[in-house]
Amino acid sequence: MEAAFAELPLALFTTLAPMGAGAFIALALAFFTTTFTDDQVKKIDRMTLIPLVVVLVGFAASFFHLASPLHAAGVFAGIGSSPLSNEILVGSLFVVLALVYVILALAGKLSGAARKGLVAVVAVAAAVFACFTGMAYMMETIASWNSPLVVVQLLGFALLGGMPLGTLVLGLAGALPDALKGSFKTAGIVVAAAGAVLAIGGFCVQVMGVGGMENALVSGADLVADVTIYLAVAVASLVLAAAGTVAALLGKSPVAMAGFGAVMAVIGIFVARLVFYAVQLSVVLGF
Repeated sequence: MEAAFAELPLALFTTLAPMGAGAFIALALAFFTTTFTDDQVKKIDRMTLIPLVVVLVGFAASFFHLASPLHAAGVFAGIGSSPLSNEILVGSLFVVLALVYVILALAGKLSGAARKGLVAVVAVAAAVFACFTGMAYMMETIASWNSPLVVVQLLGFALLGGMPLGTLVLGLAGALPDALKGSFKTAGIVVAAAGAVLAIGGFCVQVMGVGGMENALVSGADLVADVTIYLAVAVASLVLAAAGTVAALLGKSPVAMAGFGAVMAVIGIFVARLVFYAVQLSVVLGF
């Protein structure tokens, strides 16, 4: 796992940024399924700073991966041809949209219809950002990463991690009981379940696939064997994240269980990302 910890900044980025983005998907579901009072809306808007900060912390962590943060603007030079540049572009667009939404919401400038329209755009941008984050790793020179399953698991992480975080925002704002009276509960459970399937399924199948690869110096089977315990920790944590989220949506100590689900999601996604980097297998040396 030594090689994985060398990618710690990227592990933090790919844990926090998609998860924070996914919370906006959960909030979009809430606003489309529930009619909140003006006071509840104001409190939700203040609490929405939480997922926004999570996203920004994730982006801040990614800068530490660069040899010189001053060269960060250089990544935009490859837009259209570089998956990494495309990821940063889409991620930057998402951040701008999320900032605009939060600023307008806090300023009280969003009517009901405008809020739904803008939060829907932010939610779609969040899902697209998660997918592009996965696509940034699909490169022919690294066989263990060159799989659409990487995109699948990143989208799953955004949904599975974002749902409890978004639910926690509603809970801290005192608006969750009303949301759970309507279809938000069912929609949230569907999103959390879908996220769990995509995250756990995509992650496990992708990692297990590495076991059948090798190059001139490294056996994929050995790489997978070295991370088996960490893989189990990641899967267990992700399952607990889903369970906590479902419990919260069913009204069982909702704030506490949403918080538990969010914490388990952070742990599960972070460990999964470390495993992902630990099983990196290049094709440069040939098979």
